[in-house]
Amino acid sequence: MVVLAIAFIAFVVVAVFAPKPVDWSLSFSKRHDRPLGNKLVYSVLPDLFPGQNLVTMHSKLNAFLEGTIPLNTNFIFITNRFYPDSVETAEILKIIEAGNNVFVAAENFSPEFIKPIHLKQVVMPVMDFSLPIDSINFNYSNRQLKTAFGYWFKKGISNNYIAAYDSTRTTVLGYNQNGKTNFIRIKIGEGYLYLNSNPTAFTNYQLLSGNNSEYIFKCLSYLPVASTVWDEYHKPGGMLVGSELAYILNDRALRMAWYILLFGVLVYFIFKGKRRQRVIPVVEPPKNTSLEFIETVGRLYFVKHDHRGIARKRFIFFLDYLRTRYFVDTSVRDSKLIEDVSKKSGIAERTVAALFKVAGNLEKVNYISQEDLQQFNRQIEYFYKNCR
Repeated sequence: MVVLAIAFIAFVVVAVFAPKPVDWSLSFSKRHDRPLGNKLVYSVLPDLFPGQNLVTMHSKLNAFLEGTIPLNTNFIFITNRFYPDSVETAEILKIIEAGNNVFVAAENFSPEFIKPIHLKQVVMPVMDFSLPIDSINFNYSNRQLKTAFGYWFKKGISNNYIAAYDSTRTTVLGYNQNGKTNFIRIKIGEGYLYLNSNPTAFTNYQLLSGNNSEYIFKCLSYLPVASTVWDEYHKPGGMLVGSELAYILNDRALRMAWYILLFGVLVYFIFKGKRRQRVIPVVEPPKNTSLEFIETVGRLYFVKHDHRGIARKRFIFFLDYLRTRYFVDTSVRDSKLIEDVSKKSGIAERTVAALFKVAGNLEKVNYISQEDLQQFNRQIEYFYKNCR
C-alpha cells in the first residue's frame, strides 16, 4: 500500500509540473485561457465600456430576459456555431428593434436566425493551425479604422465570408484580403445587429498576436458605451455542462483535485475498513460500600439524636446474627429462646436475658439517652466478642 501511495504522489507531481500541451480546442469561454478561449478578451471589456455593468448570461436570451425588454444594452455572442431557435431569434430581433445592439461573431448561423435577416454565409474549409505567416488578412471599410496593410493572422483563424445580405439596410464594415465581406451591420428598428463571420479573430491567441488586438477593439468599438451582456450559453459544450461534476471534469485543475480527493477516500477506506478488535471495556471490581453506608446512616441518626432508633437497628441486626449463626427462631422471645441462645453461644443465660430485657424496654419508651444507648451497645459488643 505504501508503494502505491508513493507511486500516486509521484504521478501527481509529474502531472502538475510536466509541460502542458497546448489545447487548441474551440472554447470562446471567458473561463478559459487556452488559445481559442475568451478570458483575455472578456477581461478588457471594462476598458471598452468604462463605468458600465457587465453581466454574464448562462441561458437562452428569452429565459435570461424573462419577458422584459432592456434599454440601451449591448449583447455580445462569440462562438463557432450560433444556433438560436425561432423563439430566441424572435427575442433577439425584438430587443434590437427596441434600440439595443447585438454583436455576433460566429462561423455558422442557424437557418432560423439568417432567414429573417436575409443573410447568406459562405463557410470555408476547416481552419489550419499550421498556416504560413501572414496567410489571412482582415481590414475595415471605414477609412478612419482601416490600415494600409490590414491585420494579418498567422494561425488559428478562419476565413469565412458573407456572400449575400439585404443591402437596403446593411452596412459593410470589414472584408478579407480577397475583398469578401466578413463584417456587417444591419439596421433593425432602433438598434443594430453586428455580424462577424470569423469568431476565432476574437480569441486569446489573436489578442496577443502582433497588432491583432486592434482589430478586436475596433470591431467592439462599434458598440456604444452601455451596459453589456456577455453570452456563455452559446459556447462549444456550454449547453452540455449540466451538472457540477461535469463542470469539475471539464477543468484540468479541478479534475486533478477531484482525482486526488477520490484517491484519499480510497486510502481511508482501505486502512479504516479493516476489521478491528472491539475495545474491551475495563470492568471495575465491585466495591464494598457497607462501611460507608453504615457511617452515613449513623451520621444521620446522630445528627437527629435518635438514640432509640439506633438502638432498635442494633437489636434488629443482633437478631439477624442469631438466626444466621445459631439457627434459632427469634420471632418468639421467651425463656426458651434465651436458654437456646445461651447454650449455643456460651454466654451466661443472665447476660442474654438482660440484653433481651433492655431491647424489650425499647418498645415501651419514646426516647432514651445517649448513655442508655452506649450501655446497650456495650452489651451487644460483649456478646459478639465472647460468643462461640
